[in-house]
Amino acid sequence: MLLSFTPNPCFERTLRLENFRSSATFRVDSPEILVTAGGKGINSARVAQNLGLPAHVLTFVGNQQIGQFRALLENDDLRGDLIATESPTRTTMAVVSSENLTEIIENGVAPTLSEGAQLLEKWRELLPHCALAVIGGSYAPSSERGWHLHGALLCQLAAGAGKRVIYDGKGEAFVRALHCPTPPWAIKPNLEEAAATWGKPIETPAQERGAIRYFLARGVEVVLLSCGARGLYVGYNRQIEWFAAPAVETISPVGSGDSLVGAFCAKFAQCGDVFEAARWGVAAGSANAAQLGAAQVKREDVQNLVPQVRRQLSEIRLEIA
Repeated sequence: MLLSFTPNPCFERTLRLENFRSSATFRVDSPEILVTAGGKGINSARVAQNLGLPAHVLTFVGNQQIGQFRALLENDDLRGDLIATESPTRTTMAVVSSENLTEIIENGVAPTLSEGAQLLEKWRELLPHCALAVIGGSYAPSSERGWHLHGALLCQLAAGAGKRVIYDGKGEAFVRALHCPTPPWAIKPNLEEAAATWGKPIETPAQERGAIRYFLARGVEVVLLSCGARGLYVGYNRQIEWFAAPAVETISPVGSGDSLVGAFCAKFAQCGDVFEAARWGVAAGSANAAQLGAAQVKREDVQNLVPQVRRQLSEIRLEIA
């Protein structure tokens, strides 16, 4: 089982609207709007389950929205535990046209510390039953300093249970988890997120590899550095390998990174090979970009692209400072 936690979930609305522009009015029929239970961890869980790894979702949901949110999860055959919060769950909107993508993303409201403590206890309860655990997404803004330690506490509990954690996030909670005594086993930043965490610009291949070495030096065992439509670096076992992404006609990149993580988890749980799992992850990210809905890819979508994912050794015998 994949245990997947989403710190800041959302009702994710996606629609395709040609000739979209600002300062205009558009009417859209309801069947043309795709509504899903979203957030990185939930999206990754959906893809992992589509690829054969049963997933259990863990997240916060506004107490008046739990019924609607659970129904959306069940539409994707996802099950899980929803911690009720006083604050409502946010909504995100992705408007896709042939020329551009426009996203409107609510920040969301952080749960209370007591609600966060409830989730820690549920995480502790579920860990013994999972093969892998995911923390997917950033935490909602909060002035509570203790809230920024939540991701680190999840990693600590997972390490105590002997479970690997893949953390796909950003912000202070991610940084705290990265620098805690029990950092996540794997991380999946994109270039922008990696630069913000590293504190240096990433504009060249040498800088990309430098960022990977930085994360490995923090104690992370697997670094999946996403370069978007170009492909993926994988830092693992004192080497860096590059996986070029297959060429696809892009419809919407929303959810491609989440699809990568979900497919990586599913394949790693099956074969235990980080680099083979990364090939499937890259294929899933590309398959997602060629579709409208976020993280809706199926196994056959990924299988069709895996042979096109090219693997190239980039750097070996890393000196980890």
